[in-house]
Amino acid sequence: MLTQKALTRNLTATLCTTSNTIFIHKHKKAHLTYTLNSAKVLRNVNAQQLQAFNNLQSTFMQNAKNFVVNNALVKQLLNN
Repeated sequence: MLTQKALTRNLTATLCTTSNTIFIHKHKKAHLTYTLNSAKVLRNVNAQQLQAFNNLQSTFMQNAKNFVVNNALVKQLLNN
């Protein structure tokens, strides 16, 4: 199952629970070709990264004027 969360105003993180992979891609790219359009691919996500992903904001808030990036969550998610 695919779940999308807003990473920054221009980037979206998509979690594939089947392969335990997070794809980070631009939010306006085609949504069915994650591996081709991804800026970064995180494979075999650990529990800490999964928790950080779940705490990110929903994608419908991505275009809001007061979108706030939680830098601590982003660092925790991208930490290998």
